[in-house]
Amino acid sequence: MNSKIKSCLRTFYADNRVGRLVFRYRYYLLAFIIPLLILTVAYVAIGVYPFGDRQVQIIDSYHQYAPFFSELHRKIWGGESLFYSWNGGLGMNFWAIVAYYLASPLNILLLLFPSGLLLEGFTFILMLKIALTSTVFAWYIRRRFCRYNITIVYFALAYALCGWTLGYNWNIMWLDCLVLLPVIILGLERLVEQGKGWMYGISLALCIICNYYIAIMVCIFLVLYFFVTFFAMKKKSVALFFRRGFLFAGYSLLAGAASAILVLPTLSALAVSNSAGSKFPTEIEFYHSFTQLLSQQFAFVKPTDLSGDPNLYFGVLTLLLVVLYIFARGIPVRTRILKLGLLAFILFSTNFRILDYIWHGFHFPNSLPARFTFIYAFLALSMAYEVVIRIQRYRFWQYFLAFAMMQGLVCWCWMDDQVDHESYAYIITEILLLLYFIWMCLYKISFRRRRILRGALMAVLTIEVAGNSIYGLCENGSINRTSYNQYLESAGELKSIADDRESGGFYRMELDSFSARNNNMWLDLPGVSLFASTMGADINDLMGRVGYFEATNKYSYVGATPLTDSIFGIKYLLATEDTDHIRTFTQLYSSGNQYLYENPYALSLGFMVDEAYADWNWTVGRPEYVLNDFVQKTTGTNRFMFMDEEVGELTGENCQVSDVGDGQYSYTKDNAGDEASVRLTMDITDGQTRYIYYRASNCSSLKVSRNDSVETYSDTRGHIVELGDSGHVELEFVTDSDHSSGTIEIYQFTYNPEVFEEFYNEVSQNQWEISEFSDTHIFGTIHADEDGIMFTSIPYDSGWTVKVDGQKVETESIDGTLLYIHLSAGDHTVEMTYTPTGFIPGFIITAGSCLIFAVIFFRKQKKRAHDLKQFHTTL
Repeated sequence: MNSKIKSCLRTFYADNRVGRLVFRYRYYLLAFIIPLLILTVAYVAIGVYPFGDRQVQIIDSYHQYAPFFSELHRKIWGGESLFYSWNGGLGMNFWAIVAYYLASPLNILLLLFPSGLLLEGFTFILMLKIALTSTVFAWYIRRRFCRYNITIVYFALAYALCGWTLGYNWNIMWLDCLVLLPVIILGLERLVEQGKGWMYGISLALCIICNYYIAIMVCIFLVLYFFVTFFAMKKKSVALFFRRGFLFAGYSLLAGAASAILVLPTLSALAVSNSAGSKFPTEIEFYHSFTQLLSQQFAFVKPTDLSGDPNLYFGVLTLLLVVLYIFARGIPVRTRILKLGLLAFILFSTNFRILDYIWHGFHFPNSLPARFTFIYAFLALSMAYEVVIRIQRYRFWQYFLAFAMMQGLVCWCWMDDQVDHESYAYIITEILLLLYFIWMCLYKISFRRRRILRGALMAVLTIEVAGNSIYGLCENGSINRTSYNQYLESAGELKSIADDRESGGFYRMELDSFSARNNNMWLDLPGVSLFASTMGADINDLMGRVGYFEATNKYSYVGATPLTDSIFGIKYLLATEDTDHIRTFTQLYSSGNQYLYENPYALSLGFMVDEAYADWNWTVGRPEYVLNDFVQKTTGTNRFMFMDEEVGELTGENCQVSDVGDGQYSYTKDNAGDEASVRLTMDITDGQTRYIYYRASNCSSLKVSRNDSVETYSDTRGHIVELGDSGHVELEFVTDSDHSSGTIEIYQFTYNPEVFEEFYNEVSQNQWEISEFSDTHIFGTIHADEDGIMFTSIPYDSGWTVKVDGQKVETESIDGTLLYIHLSAGDHTVEMTYTPTGFIPGFIITAGSCLIFAVIFFRKQKKRAHDLKQFHTTL
């Protein structure tokens, strides 16, 4: 029976062109298909759509990346500019978003998916990138070591599904660098050993274009690996070192220049972001113990998807092989020392604060530790493969020593109380070590059955990688697909109503509740909320100062007041609450369980204010002070829109509460670890709307009970909360379980609608009447009764060019927050156009780099043709 099957297969391969191709590239196909099958099994187990109602967009891919994908999809299909978007942050540099999150060429496949299946498009591209990672690593092994057998499939799988991938795969924009790293390294090895830099330069350029952030880590590794590769060569000289160093530097600069069209504008954006404030660390600090670090390499250790220990898994067999690399016959001692030293240095970098800072582009990451460990996996696996092709040369005592060392490490980690892994992780790792040790011994003594042994090894290795991957992906969690997509249809219908009412003109629309931070972008709503690493630090700080929730690189439409709704031009509100009005909004329409509200007090993108606005003190203190100062500086009034009043008594349940003064209260739990809460109750009887502003460290949430309704806020960093104008109100600060004490900061104030009406009536007289609007161009007219300032609710960006009556004018801002211009009395036309700062010089540099690459390519082709001609002439 076996012989008949083999005969049929031989006939298929011999007589069929497709069959010959399949046979020729069979291991590449396996390297591509097996990861897809493993991911599919994992997703079936999780219940990912269409096998259930789950999806894989967790953490930031839930809040950021999926909405960014949606915005890219909408812009491309709508023929809109990629330079700027109004669907978040009051307006933002979208080109910087493209550069960091969306520059992968594979994202073009997103256009194949309708808007209702964008989550599935995201998952498809993620799976494709992991499969390509495996295939490219298999290609690297074949090219570098001239081996093409079943063993390359395992190493490809181990690289593509290493711990870094399992923990961080939801950072889809990073995966392109994982794919390209083997190509870049092969290119660098050819550059150093043969003086050929074309592959290196092109692949590095593509890596930087796809994701400049992870490319920083790749570039740091390349500098180190250049020295390792050069000094590992047998024939070398000082002159050769400088020639190769010149080539390395030249192609690296050329690759960087090729990405300038993306990188230069992004550097301009990052210069005003929170990342710009990073300072070089001076203190010596280690993150983990030795055992904590090394145990992350074991099988079935839960991958770190947000915070914790570095992801270091790359296969249990690889651990044995790296130890055997020390004794590798046929590999020069100098090479072994250099590569083992580099591997140890990368491992040490994950644990040492200063090196960790350098590897992450001279910046400490916000969660997601050791983002460069895919490089560690790559280097370890490439070294391990050098051992595999020499495995029969080792002696039994060397096998045993490697096995004993790894078993001892597992036992040591298991007994260490600082290491917190499940027992099955140690047991499975020990069993796998034993199986691989037995296999090595059998492979050495068996000559006739080595093909069978290779097949058996491949089966065990695949089961290990598949099992570890399925376990890791299931541990990461998932999201509910239906809830994420629930408002797509109803929001689209209500937005169409708003579009018709505004006759296609510009307006802003927000949501009273959201699931993802960037829901505006997901639902195509121009609004306030934004979560992005490239956002400006000053505008981010301002939004917190006026009462919205804000954190390091995000702010949300939580904490709104009638004043902020008005000055930021929030014309429409999508809400799940069915009532006559919300603040100054009145209900218009409904669709499903969503309701559309309109705000008659929403102001235009720009309006005239007093010259004193330039002295607005937005850092004066609490939000009510900042907002009062805005009203007074813009209109000249001395009245207060928000008036402070005393906060009632705070009481503790299972904790003791102390009044520290100036609105601050401290609490201490009666018993650490117990549930506790701090409460404040009040009865509002005078018809005045009241607000609080709070911050609550070490609390998990704030529950606000108003009459028969309850709202829960989890953003305990603080924002304004409306308490209403009547009824019984109860606030409950729920403490978290990890802390036994904390501080609550709370201030209470009333709202004066008369002052708001006066403010609106004055500034609404001279608004910017917009007649032309697109993502990057605004044109309109405005009348100024007297010399003053045209305030805009557009975040300041040096990419904006403003012309008044056809003449270019200087744009200004208060500390880089909101853009404004000075206008003289009279009627004016105001035109604004946007081009990302650095785009034009970046375009020129990129074009020049591409031209140089083209010249190098054609010279290579010409030389190759000339050499071929000479070869034929000599025959």
